[in-house]
Amino acid sequence: MAQVKLKESMPIFRYKLENGLDVVIIPKNNMPIVSIHLAYRVGSKDEKPGKTGMAHLFEHLMFEGSRNVPKGDFDKFCSLAGGNNNAYTTNDLTAYTMTLPEHQLELGLWLESDRMMNLSLSQAALETQQKVVTEEIHQTVFDTPYGKWREKLSESAYNPNCSYSWEVHGKISDVESVGLADLNSFFGKFYQPGNACLVICGNVKPAEGLGLVEKYFAEIPGKKNGISRNVFSEGMKKYGCTAGFNDTVPLAGVFKSFHCPGFLNDEILSGDILASIAGGSKSSRMYNSLVYQKQAASQVGAYVDKKEKTSLIVFYAIADNPDIDCNMLSDELDEALGSFLVNPVEQKELEKTINMLDTQIAHELQYSSGIADIAANQALFWDEPERIYSMLDKYRQVNIGDVNDFFREYIKPERSIRIDAIPEE
Repeated sequence: MAQVKLKESMPIFRYKLENGLDVVIIPKNNMPIVSIHLAYRVGSKDEKPGKTGMAHLFEHLMFEGSRNVPKGDFDKFCSLAGGNNNAYTTNDLTAYTMTLPEHQLELGLWLESDRMMNLSLSQAALETQQKVVTEEIHQTVFDTPYGKWREKLSESAYNPNCSYSWEVHGKISDVESVGLADLNSFFGKFYQPGNACLVICGNVKPAEGLGLVEKYFAEIPGKKNGISRNVFSEGMKKYGCTAGFNDTVPLAGVFKSFHCPGFLNDEILSGDILASIAGGSKSSRMYNSLVYQKQAASQVGAYVDKKEKTSLIVFYAIADNPDIDCNMLSDELDEALGSFLVNPVEQKELEKTINMLDTQIAHELQYSSGIADIAANQALFWDEPERIYSMLDKYRQVNIGDVNDFFREYIKPERSIRIDAIPEE
């Protein structure tokens, strides 16, 4: 039923330019705006050891100016036109977003095409953004309570030669040492039409939208040869290890993660449901057990850290008081997770969680920017933007057996990657 309604309200038109650019246009005539979403299939997993953080650094550099748009003018042109823009980098992609009044679509497409074709990289711009990015890492990792656990997890969960063994922001020493030659090579390899998907969603007629895309993007040269990418193998995963770090926090924290399939595998949907039932809300099993009943934890949570090739399902707890150390907290987490073997997921838990996940997806689909973001992801990784129609139905196809099988297959204590946040004395 959801698929039918979505197809009627937002038909999808897809085109491929001769240079390889994937173009998706989704008319939504009930809003006087357009969202432009340009996603490149490049993220931190495409980096090499010693050259980490380049994808995220490049996201910053894309706002440093081009041959036609000086530094600072990209944001100025966009805001003066009544729009806004942003960008983000993940393990697997880098995306640039812009929402404008409908009559400013041409401006937005010109701005994006200009920096794809005419980006201007300078030593001064590089040094500026190196400082910005390293300060960002300090603020979000080293100066944030419990902020270092994700870096410890990446290092502990994968072998050093695996490009999932570092976080998206990279290592400070690598960011500080990158040179213009490295960046020009990175840009030439990944920032090309054939490695990108451009989505336009909003009050736009498909023929007119395509005409503008061709006007500004068709002349950008494409690459005949495909992109060679890092190889991922199951042997790059590590299991059954514990790592810790000292932190200026008053309470111990324990984070337990387990390897599970990448997001291309629909089995990961069962992981989403399991994580939500275990620790996704204040009515979750872990919250009821560790916070309400035992008062062993002040905070708990669970989620799936999704990546293309492989993912991690994470369960964590922060102690309730200073007398509870990491070992005690780890035992409590193990006991809470072990309850799923004694009391498997029930139908009412499944239905409640699916309703919540459906609501989250439906919320994204209310906005042109959310629609564009989801469609770009489906096009880049599944080659099927139309999958957006079935997203609301996919979770409803998961049954109790799927979720309980997921737990038995992947949540095994001896295979956990445990990270301890140890309060400094």
